[in-house]
Amino acid sequence: MAEDNNQNRYDQNFKSIIHRGTILSWLLRGCIDELKDKDVEEIKKGLDIGADGFTVKGRESEYVSSNGPVIMDNVFDVRLTDTGETVSVIVDVEAQNESAPYPLGKRAEYYISRMVSDQKGREFTGTDYGKIRRVFSIWVMMDPPRSCRNTIVKYSMAPSVIGHPSRIEALDTFNIIFVNLGGEYGDSIPDELRFVSTLFTNRLTEEERTRILVDKYKITQNEYPKQELREVGVFAEDSKRRYTREGRAEGLAEGEAAGIIKDKVDIAVSLIGKGYTLDEALEIVEPSDDDRDTVVRMINERLSQGS
Repeated sequence: MAEDNNQNRYDQNFKSIIHRGTILSWLLRGCIDELKDKDVEEIKKGLDIGADGFTVKGRESEYVSSNGPVIMDNVFDVRLTDTGETVSVIVDVEAQNESAPYPLGKRAEYYISRMVSDQKGREFTGTDYGKIRRVFSIWVMMDPPRSCRNTIVKYSMAPSVIGHPSRIEALDTFNIIFVNLGGEYGDSIPDELRFVSTLFTNRLTEEERTRILVDKYKITQNEYPKQELREVGVFAEDSKRRYTREGRAEGLAEGEAAGIIKDKVDIAVSLIGKGYTLDEALEIVEPSDDDRDTVVRMINERLSQGS
């Protein structure tokens, strides 16, 4: 029950974050090809923003059919301002790669299939299939496999041709995008990932994150989701499981290797920067008894240097 409550709180925090116009616009800019080089203020013009000036209105998120309801949060209608085309976008978050007992790609395919079929009677009637909107399913992966971190993987339909047809029809309705976070934060991050990495990385202090989001990405004080980012940006239990899992996977039976110790120090310093005490941070990163003194010394050295 406690784990379910934590997940519900996590999902609600993510929903609050992603419904903010500037934040959603930066995410779309990195994921949808037609928006890649667009100014964020221009992208925001294609969103349905509420009276407060920054909250994006989501669309109905329960799809009902003879197979029963499908609940989908974070569904948005996005108008591409250059062409006037409106596309449907659903944004989801997956906190842990190991949490789902099924392939997430199949879940994404199911979601966008339901979003397309639900357009009948709303976007088109009868056999007027040419009015079907394109659909994008964007998944923000907080803890993907190590080999996938700091990547974006896009799936769409592509033809496989036999012979020499005079015309090949573009079938671009279905688009699935996995935004894989969790790698090192630095200059090597692809431009398309830099904003969302800044938003959710646990490698920045709260002050560093705030400065970058406000100064570089122009997130206003009204729009800045400070409390939600505290709970989502460093999801302590996820961090604890992740470092434990990776340590075991690499066979670190006799103390942590130097790289793992550094990771634990980085996380602990980040947590302390967000208001955790030293003891609370150590409880989360769980250094071994043999390495605890080394970890504490390195943390204190980092803090004394102001980083």
